[in-house]
Amino acid sequence: MNRKQMIWALCLLAGTILYTSQAQAINGRQVYEQVHALRVRALDRKTEFTMTLFDKGGTTRNRTATEYSKKAEGDGYKVLVIFKTPPDLNDVGFLIHARNFADRDLWAYFPEFKRIRRIPTTSQDDSFFGSDFSYDDFGGPPNLDDYTFTILREEVQDSRPCYVVEVEPKIHRKWTRYQAWVDKEQFVHRKIVYFQDQEPYRIGTFADVRMIDTLPTAFRMEMKNLKTSQRTEVVLEDILYHTSHPDDLFTQRS
Repeated sequence: MNRKQMIWALCLLAGTILYTSQAQAINGRQVYEQVHALRVRALDRKTEFTMTLFDKGGTTRNRTATEYSKKAEGDGYKVLVIFKTPPDLNDVGFLIHARNFADRDLWAYFPEFKRIRRIPTTSQDDSFFGSDFSYDDFGGPPNLDDYTFTILREEVQDSRPCYVVEVEPKIHRKWTRYQAWVDKEQFVHRKIVYFQDQEPYRIGTFADVRMIDTLPTAFRMEMKNLKTSQRTEVVLEDILYHTSHPDDLFTQRS
C-alpha cells in the first residue's frame, strides 16, 4: 500500500468511526421514550406490596396494599390501589382514570366516612397517604411533552452503567427539576434526586431489579425526604404481568 492509499484508508476508517459514534448517540428525550415505552408495557399487572414508613426517630409503621392497573383505549390507562392493613386504612383506595398521558382524574376513597375525594392535578406531588412517595409516583406513565430532558453525563449506579438525565417540567410541579440515573441497558430508574430550586429535597432509589416476563422490575424502592428526615420503603411481595382486569374493578367504590 502506497502513502496515498494509506491516507485514504485512514480517512475512510475515521469516517466510519465518526458515523458509528453518531449513529449510537442518544439524547435525553430518546432515553425517556425508552423509559416510557417500558412503563406502558408494564401497565397490565397486579402487584402486592408492603410499605414501611420510617420517622426520623426510627419508629416504623407498616402497610400492605394491592395495586391493579390496566391499559385502556388509545393512550388511556386505569390504576387502582387498595390498602389492606393497618385496620384504619383497610379498603382505603386510590383510583386513576387516564384518558391519555396528559389528561387524567385521580380520586381517594375513605370507606369509613363513605367519602370520595377528587385529587386535583395541583396536588399530584402531595404525600401519598402520609408516605414520602407522592400520588404521582403511583400515577402511571407521564406525558413526555410536558418536560425537557438533558443528558448530563454517564455514571455507574449500583454497579450498573447509567445515563444521568436532568428533567425539567414545562408545567407547574412541586419540584423544579430532577436528576435521574437511568439504566443504559434496561431503561429503568436506579436513582432520582428531586430539587426545589437549587436544593435537593427527595431522593428515590430503586433496587433488587429482576427480569419478570421480559420486564425489568424493581422489587425494592425507597424515597427519602431530606427536609423531614423521614423515609418510606416499598417492597414488592408479588407481581403478575399481562393481566386482564374487568373495567368494573376500576370504579370509585371498588
